[in-house]
Amino acid sequence: MDSTLILTCLAIVTASSLLAIAGLVLVRRFVKAESLKASHEVGGYLLSIVGTIYAVVLGLVVVDATAKYQQAMTITEQEANCLADIYLLSNQYPENKKEVIHDLCKAYARQLVDQEWKLMKCSRQCPMTQGTALELMQAVCDFEPATEKEIAIYPITVQEACNLWDNRRARINLATHGMPMVEWVTLLLGGALTIAFTYFFAINSLRTQLLMTVIVTTITSLNLYLVYVFAHPFSGLLRVTPDAIELDRSIFETKFR
Repeated sequence: MDSTLILTCLAIVTASSLLAIAGLVLVRRFVKAESLKASHEVGGYLLSIVGTIYAVVLGLVVVDATAKYQQAMTITEQEANCLADIYLLSNQYPENKKEVIHDLCKAYARQLVDQEWKLMKCSRQCPMTQGTALELMQAVCDFEPATEKEIAIYPITVQEACNLWDNRRARINLATHGMPMVEWVTLLLGGALTIAFTYFFAINSLRTQLLMTVIVTTITSLNLYLVYVFAHPFSGLLRVTPDAIELDRSIFETKFR
């Protein structure tokens, strides 16, 4: 996964830099440097405005994308914690009720890892896994506590079941609603126009200007790549893994047979 991320990043930066270089060379071939230098003063002010606006917008999108990825990780861990808590708390229930809840917890964890996690790569959820989650919620809520211990544990178990369902809905929402296409078009077009704006400036050394253009393009490309990586936490190159759910499965199978 790490090598794929690095290679993809290098490919994007290289391709965008080559395009930027080609654009600059093309402009310098057909437009004289003297003509470009004549508009430096006005162009400098305009570039400051355009560059600042785009930098602010891109920075906010990067922050939002990374926050979305972190939220996806947190939600997944919380969902796994709730599932484990339900399983462990139900150990204090009568044997028949305990077995029902245990079986549903195991089924939910298995279906989540083996089926739904793969579907989330395509921005979909698994109806079977959703049905199991509903059955688990129903099984927890239908229990009627009789002993003092059961009366004390019951509301906690119900709360954990509600939290499980809330985290599940939040996870599905993140998986099925990615970054809007209009936002991508705005970022890509804005980046291209910002880089193209630098073509209206000319210095005596073309090599130096090419280097500066590559630096600007690289910084812009890296930030756009960050958005691409983090904007889709369950289907992108850097996906959230079901490790927390796998840990639950390990607990279910080895600790409480």
